[in-house]
Amino acid sequence: MPTHSMHATHAQALSRYLLDAGVLSLADHGDRAWLHALEQLPRCSFVPDRAWATPQDDRPEHLIDQQADPDAWWEAVYTNTAIITQRGDGEAEISDTSAPPTSSLSSPHVAVEFLRLLDLASHHRVLEIGTGTGWTAAMLAARVGAHHVTTIEVDQTVAAIASANLNEAGHAPFVLVSDGALGCADRAPYDRVHVTCGVRDIPYAWVEQTRPGGGVVLPWMPPSGIWGHQLYLDVLDDGTALGTLGVEASYMLMRHQVRHGAPAVRPIDVTVTSSRLDPAAVVDALSRGFQIYLAGAAPELIVHGQGWDHPGGDGASTFTAHAETLEGESWATAVAAYSEADVKVMQGGERRVWDEVERAYMGWLRAGRPAPNRFGITVTPAGQHMWIDVPWRIVEPVGLER
Repeated sequence: MPTHSMHATHAQALSRYLLDAGVLSLADHGDRAWLHALEQLPRCSFVPDRAWATPQDDRPEHLIDQQADPDAWWEAVYTNTAIITQRGDGEAEISDTSAPPTSSLSSPHVAVEFLRLLDLASHHRVLEIGTGTGWTAAMLAARVGAHHVTTIEVDQTVAAIASANLNEAGHAPFVLVSDGALGCADRAPYDRVHVTCGVRDIPYAWVEQTRPGGGVVLPWMPPSGIWGHQLYLDVLDDGTALGTLGVEASYMLMRHQVRHGAPAVRPIDVTVTSSRLDPAAVVDALSRGFQIYLAGAAPELIVHGQGWDHPGGDGASTFTAHAETLEGESWATAVAAYSEADVKVMQGGERRVWDEVERAYMGWLRAGRPAPNRFGITVTPAGQHMWIDVPWRIVEPVGLER
């Protein structure tokens, strides 16, 4: 069957899935425009012959190869499947799961949710950060015209492939090889900024290059945890932008924001103290709003749990939690042995990071245990800060006490 016929058949099934899942609705004029783009634009043109499929359901991850198994390849392209197209910045084989993914085609469900969140009009000028394979850039071009779309990709090889894909599909926006954090001032101002990579620290250039009343849509990723949130920032006429966190969304981080792990040699100036705060309670609270509060109160800190140890016999059960700075130069380990009243805390480096975590946790409790959907972010030329419910109820930093 010719490629265009295969696309038409599979695109109809993908549209039905998105309608049934509630991502799009026939009652919405903008959604009908996205459905038209989905059915007209060959998604298959943006997937390489060999890639790694990660279905967003109970199906296992697997290698897809159009030559070896074309049916499996077509199924991955047109179902709710994220497709990894590069690992290790291009230095690793696509099947090497030990290497981190560094470029992908997001699952249709998540990608279309973000496209819909843009709330586009046909005259809008759009800046996209993270071209990837080029599919979302083509979707944007199909909605507002290729001349209104600028897309930036940091990886030269990925950008070259995307440009070829876009030309083949007949939607060729302006593709720039650059650091997406810088935006593209030469083609500003933009009505919308569409970000396809996870962001921890929101670059001010995106706000600066968006006209007042415009918006920036991105997956915001807190330092602690692998799950982020959809975020729409309204750009104001005073040079700031703000918005409330939406539903969960997880994306690969922008390359220069990727954390490369703790240093091989830990600081030797270790201090051992005790605490009464249960580290298991701290770790459990991360998913219920505390990791977002922590991102405002101590934005350079990461907290994660090592978990329970049940040795059996006469050994006491313990729970271990870790905290560290993004660069790993200061760290802490809290160990609760539940046969004892106090928690043993070991801290190294200049900062006493567990003390900061405890102060932030108490701040979250005093704020009434706010859930993720109560938080917002404001971006200014000086940086960003978190708030609860209203922009003036700011999450105060806990400080860098030593």
